Amino acid sequence: MSVNRRKLNRAWETLRALPVPAIASDRLVDLHDDLSYYDTIIAEEMREYVRGRTVNPARVQIDGELEETLRTFKPENAAEVECRRELLRYKRRIDDVVRELMRATDMPHSR
Repeated sequence: MSVNRRKLNRAWETLRALPVPAIASDRLVDLHDDLSYYDTIIAEEMREYVRGRTVNPARVQIDGELEETLRTFKPENAAEVECRRELLRYKRRIDDVVRELMRATDMPHSR
């Protein structure tokens, strides 16, 4: 097994071990939905990779817009602060999987 494949497996296992962050308020629903969609897209591409099929490079990209939106969200209470922190942590674990998947499939890195 190649080094890239081991790193990809480790990144994937780390992501799958994390609980999906809970929504702390109605203000965070859209961000949570965007994160869930990003997670789903990458999970679908990982399944394709594991099955030996071609991975769609248009779908395997780090979502910089989501990162920026999460970073600029202005929490109004402690629960929103913690929720935003958890959403960012989870998103960055997805980004780790994206980076390793790009390396494992020899895609050019975008970032």
